[in-house]
This record gives sequence, C-alpha cells and structure tokens, in this order.
Amino acid sequence: MNESELRPRVFVAELIQPGDIVLTTTPEPMSQTIRKITGADISHAMICVGNSSVIDSTGDGVHARNLARIILEPGCAGHVLRSVRPLTTDQLRSVISFARAAVGTRYTMVGATKSVLAGFVAGRRQFCSRLVAQAYRDVGVNLVSDADFCHPGELLVSAALVEVPNVLRNLSLEEEADRREDIDNVQAMRDSTNALLREARKLSSEVESLNDIDAYLIEHPEGDEHLVQALRSSRYLELWQDEFERNSWQYHVALMEGHDDSEKLKQRYCEELLEDEKLCQNRFILNHAGYVTVNTLYPRQYFALKVALYDNLTQFHARRIKAATAWLERRGLIQPAPLHLLRPHTSEWFASLREWNPKQAAITEAAIQAAGSSDVCSVCADESVRDYVLISMPSAGPGTLRLCDGCFRIRSVDESMRPF
Repeated sequence: MNESELRPRVFVAELIQPGDIVLTTTPEPMSQTIRKITGADISHAMICVGNSSVIDSTGDGVHARNLARIILEPGCAGHVLRSVRPLTTDQLRSVISFARAAVGTRYTMVGATKSVLAGFVAGRRQFCSRLVAQAYRDVGVNLVSDADFCHPGELLVSAALVEVPNVLRNLSLEEEADRREDIDNVQAMRDSTNALLREARKLSSEVESLNDIDAYLIEHPEGDEHLVQALRSSRYLELWQDEFERNSWQYHVALMEGHDDSEKLKQRYCEELLEDEKLCQNRFILNHAGYVTVNTLYPRQYFALKVALYDNLTQFHARRIKAATAWLERRGLIQPAPLHLLRPHTSEWFASLREWNPKQAAITEAAIQAAGSSDVCSVCADESVRDYVLISMPSAGPGTLRLCDGCFRIRSVDESMRPF
C-alpha cells in the first residue's frame, strides 16, 4: 500500500462533470466479495447528475447523494470515467433525466448478484451498474454488452469510457473530523422519499419509483386520500423549507456577501450553480407543467399538492440563480444579461407559457382561435387591448400579458405591471 492510500481520500468535485461515472469500493464484506468474483478493485457505480451530485442504487433504493460526502477509506479504490465520445447536450440531459426518473426504485440484491455471476432476464428493480449502463443505453451509447446485467468491473474496462486522471486527494486530519461529524442533509430526502413510497406500495406492489405513484393514481382515484396523507406524513412537502433555513445565504445576494465562506468558495458555488442551470434549466418548471397537465385531466388532491410544491421550488430555485448571478456580476466575473421581453401571443411567448402552465396556454390559444385574431385579451379574449410586463418578473413563464382594460384593473390589484 503506497503512502497516499494510508489516508482516507475524497473526490476532487470540480474535476467531475455531469454524466461522468464514479466507481468506488468500501471495506464491507459484500464489496470484498464482489471484487473477488469480478477481479476488479471496485464494487459500486454512480452517475454524476450535477456539480457534487450523484445518483446511485444501494440497499435503500435509487437516490441522490452528495459527492463531497463520499469518503474512500484507506486502501479503497475510486475512479471516474467519462464517455470517449462526448455526449451531445441532448444526450447528456436524457442520461440525467433517466437517472432522476428512477429515484425511489427499490434495490435488487438478487439482480446485483446475478449480474456478477451470469446474465438473467432483466427486472424493474435497480442495482448500481445496471442504472448507469441503462441510462447510457437509453441515448444509444452501449457501455457494456448487456446493460441489464453488468457489474462495476465491466464499466471500469469499457472501451466506450476513458478514465479521468487525478480525481482523488487525501483528507487532512482536520478535514476528516469535520466531514465525519457533518450531517448528511441529503439523507432527509432519501428517508422522506422512501417513507412516501412505502405507503404507496401498500396500495400497489407495482410501484417502484415516484413516477409510478402518478401512473397508479390516474387509474385509481380512490387512492388519493391515502397518498395525500403519505405526502404529509413523510414530510416530502416540507423539505424545501429545511433547505432554505439551512442555506438562507444562497437566496439573497446581501446574505451571500455577509456569509463566512471564502470568496473562492462562494465563487465556485455560484459558477457551478449557473453551469448546472445551463445544462438542465430549472427542472422544477417542467415538473410543475407536468402536474398542471395531469391534474387538469385527472383532478386529484395529490397532484394539486405537487403543483403547489413545484411552484414553491421553482420560485426558490430562481432566487438562488438571481443571487448567484448578482454576486458574480458585482465582481465583474460575468456580464449582465439584457432582459428579453416576449411579445404576447407570439410563438415564443406561447412556448414559454406552455413550459410553465400548459393549461393557461391552451385556454389563451382557444380564446384567440375563437376570436379569429391574436389582438385580443390573453384572459377573456376581449378587444381593445394593451401589452403589459410584470414589474416583478415571475420565476417562470413569459412575464408579459395582453389585457383589456377590465382584466388589467383586476390583475393589477395583486400584480404590478406597466405597458411596454
């Protein structure tokens, strides 16, 4: 064992990109068994879905984890692999979406064992290397011969992957003490998700992921009350409040200025946040639109609560983006982006509205079609209209409206706006 392996090690997060595959091992007996059978120095696989965020499948199911909290004990290996042929932006988004859609899916020890010993018929439950290989196969990239049954060692020697160098560093004694004592805040989300899914599985054994709950409830409205209670008892609806209280400095530039982190750490946080935003623009917006649509077609209290949840998450995420952008702008690290207002009832305006609130977009489109003109009120389709922009731009949607005098008087009571 060389000197570098005598200390616990951690990953250098800034060298790891979304889409990268992280391979690790532990001193646990199961890990030792897998390594012995496969002849590889690793036993676990994860996929990076954002800066310092990975998704994997372990005994408690498929969940997100904080890469910065992963400590490799002395003698334990760690590798980071990247696609030899760079993924397109669309492929990368799809890989990340595949992994996120699997969150909550139960782990299968039998499947993991079979993947080491021989190939068998694939099931719906997940294990670590299967999740990674399937996410890539979904975008047409075959990492291994059989994505349904593969082990981490096969990923390590895949011709489709290349190893990223110098991704590990030793932990100092002081760092080690801090990291081991630090609370894993992501664990609360894992516990909440598992609690919600346990209740859902009382209604149907077919429920694996969170998405399966939606599909079940569409067909079984009688399960609404039980699932609403499960949402509330699991604290799934409240976790965003815990995050806000824990990291309130991230939501306002003045608090960020006064936060006791170094300038270097704050700069890295802001830049990584904006990088993630470019790759996967506020995913909460898409989730909000999806639940607006499904609740319109299949009204359920569970879906309505999810609409409200993603409304809040979208707003608070937008506040983080605004604060990070302002902090970087103040230091001349990025240039202020000009505000681009969308003229109401153009194709771009409808695309923006549809992304946030497809129901309202459909109502406005129907009103325009009935009137035979786009020069009508966005709300009631009356004529004699003006275009307005909201003074406080919303966190999602176009932020502009075409209103008649009557609708303007009603809307402006709660939303300040000006003509443009």
